[in-house]
Amino acid sequence: MIVPEKIYKLQLSSTEINVYQYLCSRANKQGECFPSQTTIAKAVNMNRSTVNQAIKRLEGKKLLIIEQRRRNDGGTSSNLYRIEVI
Repeated sequence: MIVPEKIYKLQLSSTEINVYQYLCSRANKQGECFPSQTTIAKAVNMNRSTVNQAIKRLEGKKLLIIEQRRRNDGGTSSNLYRIEVI
């Protein structure tokens, strides 16, 4: 998925832009991906808590929809991130 140019006009922090770009680069044709926050943090060279905060802010700005995934045994898995088209 290509990052829309409009994203740069939304006055996002560089952290939010980096995380958003990473998620876009991993998204399928439906705009969905499910990397763990640890994977994202390693890829963008940030602390996991920084990534977590950026994801929450992106969700608050309606750029992401986050859905908790569950394993068959009832445990939690990585989140599903759905990128909203702007």
